[in-house]
Amino acid sequence: CQSTSYTNTMVSRLSTTGGLLFSSVALAAVVALSTTLSAEAFSPSQSYRPLAAASGSRSTITTPTALYNRADRRKDKKKKKKRTIMDDDDVTPSSPTSANSNEPILLGGGESGYEYELGESKIPIATAKSTDSPPKKSKLDQELSGERIQEDGIVGESVTSAASVSDMPLYPGEVKPDVTTVIMDPDTGIERIQQGKYVADKVTGKAVVLSSLGPEYRLAQMLPGVSPETRDQYRFDWTSVTVPEMVEQLKAACTVPLKNSSTGEEWLGIPPHPVISNPAVDFVLSNRDYLGHRMKKALGRLKLRAQSQFEKEKAIELRALWKHFLLLEDHISAPFRQIIVNAEAIVGPNFGNLDMKSYCSGELYERTANYLVLKSMVAHWEKKYNDALAQDAIPDEEGMNFYAQLYTGDPKRYLPDPPIIFRLAEVSRITVMAQNMCKAFADTPELFDDLPAEVKFIEKALGIQGGTTLRKYMLEEFCPENNVDPASLREGLKRLYQQMFNMQIDPYGDLTMTLWNLCVATSVGTEEAREPYEEYIGNVKGTKYENNPGFFQTYTFDHDKNSLVRFLDSAKVIEKGTAGSPEELGRQLQGEAFQLLNFDFGGGEKKATEPKEEKRYEVPEDRAIGRPHMMGWLDLLGDEELMGGDTEEGGEKEESFEADKWEEVKA
Repeated sequence: CQSTSYTNTMVSRLSTTGGLLFSSVALAAVVALSTTLSAEAFSPSQSYRPLAAASGSRSTITTPTALYNRADRRKDKKKKKKRTIMDDDDVTPSSPTSANSNEPILLGGGESGYEYELGESKIPIATAKSTDSPPKKSKLDQELSGERIQEDGIVGESVTSAASVSDMPLYPGEVKPDVTTVIMDPDTGIERIQQGKYVADKVTGKAVVLSSLGPEYRLAQMLPGVSPETRDQYRFDWTSVTVPEMVEQLKAACTVPLKNSSTGEEWLGIPPHPVISNPAVDFVLSNRDYLGHRMKKALGRLKLRAQSQFEKEKAIELRALWKHFLLLEDHISAPFRQIIVNAEAIVGPNFGNLDMKSYCSGELYERTANYLVLKSMVAHWEKKYNDALAQDAIPDEEGMNFYAQLYTGDPKRYLPDPPIIFRLAEVSRITVMAQNMCKAFADTPELFDDLPAEVKFIEKALGIQGGTTLRKYMLEEFCPENNVDPASLREGLKRLYQQMFNMQIDPYGDLTMTLWNLCVATSVGTEEAREPYEEYIGNVKGTKYENNPGFFQTYTFDHDKNSLVRFLDSAKVIEKGTAGSPEELGRQLQGEAFQLLNFDFGGGEKKATEPKEEKRYEVPEDRAIGRPHMMGWLDLLGDEELMGGDTEEGGEKEESFEADKWEEVKA
């Protein structure tokens, strides 16, 4: 039974919302983008057309590097030592201007910025240079044209898609596979992922098929629900339900009659991977807002807890349920992901085109996806903009500032030829245009006004300051105007969040986390604010099995003598100016680092020695922090942990898995 019934059943969808991050910094009202975020810096003002046409004549782009101010400070301080930062042939140093305005605007990713930082007149504009040779598109021009940055051996980013070092790019003449596959890189012999044209349904192993019954059914696939009768049958009582009760009910819904085809034995259990049952899908959909990623984390911790207590059978059962729940989540979210992928192919190539109706029109499910892609693009690039600002603000000094430079922003910028845009001036241009596109969509009634209430609430919520004001607006204005009750709006918001959580983190993670913070903010003061998962996944009740239901004991290991862990444990800290003589430093390096490679600076032959008995490794206390040593419970499941199969008494892997013989009993 590998199919579900929800895709062919139109249900009365419950409303959802999205998009506001509440932090220690109060979020202010959005400044009208039509006056502060002009598109004139990006395309000719006389017409709306794709930015590729406006920038196609450029031959060289001159913009400041992300670290231009550090170079200026080094010159001012007359330092003798200079640090080489990644160069770009078409980048020259300059310095953006600043203003004294402190009027805040709300950014889509939940961070606060300032109008003057993104205003048209404050953004450095690229200048063009004419040459006789054919122009070569810069990385910025590629992104502004909606294309992916082209790099050898790497999948570069686009305005709507992230760069990936692990993904395998297509070589000339290659055709994209239908679904994502793992292939061997002929240059390195390493397995790499090659993205497909369509999202794969892990149940069928084939590309997702959207309903042929009409656009209403495709919307039901995108934001699925169940009938009222099914909902009443499976719905949790959130006022009193506990995590163990939720786990037991989930297990019961997933359990089906099983039969061993070779022995004829019958029993009840979780169906073999990747088989799912309709009752399991109905149960998950009935409680989608209560399950999702929190149940994923809870099942994982409970499995590790049982394993750490050497309860092997319980750990195996929990692992099977955990794996099955992940499969259900992937299966339910697959149509949503496919529709979003389709929207990326529409929005990306039209980046810079503010005539939204010319390419964002369509059925309701298509326009909903287009808006989510636009809003995610805004949140993603605003995060990149904030990272670029933070990089420029970090003082160019040794110590912790050096580490702050390393962990701030996308680490892919440290690659020899980064497949991303990360410099402030360039990121600013893309950020402003992304904001203008999203605003133009929301200001077009034909595109925006009939979207699902939860999706429209994202746009409205981002313009409201403070949780109390937000809840008042929701109760007194938004819900009456959109004919939706607050409880349904909150539930719909959480359902949309669960769908977004199954998207890739980059570039959808920023908007997804904003949605979760809005879920929390709108639930304050209601029964839905109850959080039974907290003590299981938050580790808030101590470090003992007796008082912490989600606790499992970690431990230290006997690492190999020549392992990097042992080397780092034994390396002496050489502070600046205390390294001593070159001979002393060489002896330390010889005794610690070069033993990893069996190098000998002495030059003489090593005398044969009797093999010494390996002593128990003493882990440094500052790393052990009181944990036990070599408990061994991570190996409790043996090959089952990696392969899902059993081992014979002699320790050799069986030829086949017992589960291969299972089949679901047909009624």
